[in-house]
Amino acid sequence: MNLMNSKLVKAGLIGLIGLSFVAQQQYNRFQCAAPYFSFISHTELQQFRLRFPSLYVLDKFQVEHILSVIRNKTTQTKNFRLYSDRLIRLLLEKAVSEHLKKMSPQEGCQALQQQAQAISFEQNQFCVVVMIRSGNAFLGEALKVLPGTSVGFILVQEHPQTKDPQLIYCKLPEDVDQKQVILTDAMITTGGRITTAIKALISHGVSQDNITAVNIVSCEKGLSKVLHQFPKVKVITAGVDHALNTIQDLRFPGVGDFGDRYFGTLDQQ
Repeated sequence: MNLMNSKLVKAGLIGLIGLSFVAQQQYNRFQCAAPYFSFISHTELQQFRLRFPSLYVLDKFQVEHILSVIRNKTTQTKNFRLYSDRLIRLLLEKAVSEHLKKMSPQEGCQALQQQAQAISFEQNQFCVVVMIRSGNAFLGEALKVLPGTSVGFILVQEHPQTKDPQLIYCKLPEDVDQKQVILTDAMITTGGRITTAIKALISHGVSQDNITAVNIVSCEKGLSKVLHQFPKVKVITAGVDHALNTIQDLRFPGVGDFGDRYFGTLDQQ
């Protein structure tokens, strides 16, 4: 009897050790994943949107799985690109949906025998302006969503000494001032790049009302800077972080150096 009890106690201890090991592994996994999910809370986001009503954030449950893949630093190039394209498509569809569309009468369903309203928009009313180089990743999906759109390019880089953003290159369609502009970039961090690009668009006659900035991840500081300066510019993003650390570790939390990861210029297959 004592021998049996001893065996039971031993088995129980082994079981507890095993459970503890599994729990520790799960905790370690969570700790590892946690940096990639540093979004502000739902309450904080609602308060932030009250301050800046021109900010649009995609529904969490629509994008959380996609973001969990592209924000994981171990995701390989092919999957990073695949999931980024899925998210970019959602962001661009949202951008198009926020613009005014024309309504015209047309015949409804034969079964109903009543008049319906056709909703349409002219694709040439849009211009997609790509911020080189991470913004280039949006171009393929943009031309699928809006095959008739015109395209412009803007390059903004930091000054090597002052670190201030500088407009290096700007090539826009001549009639950009008559377009609904969708401005693409991967992230809004400090807000310097995007505000410089918006100023370039405004200098070419584009009104704030006609600019929609589309990006994958933003942070509060950068968004505040952009929307304080340009309150009528729409910003569409998939998530808002407290902060994006782009100095010590490009992949924490953010999505890393998006251009390198998307275009495969890192040593990663």
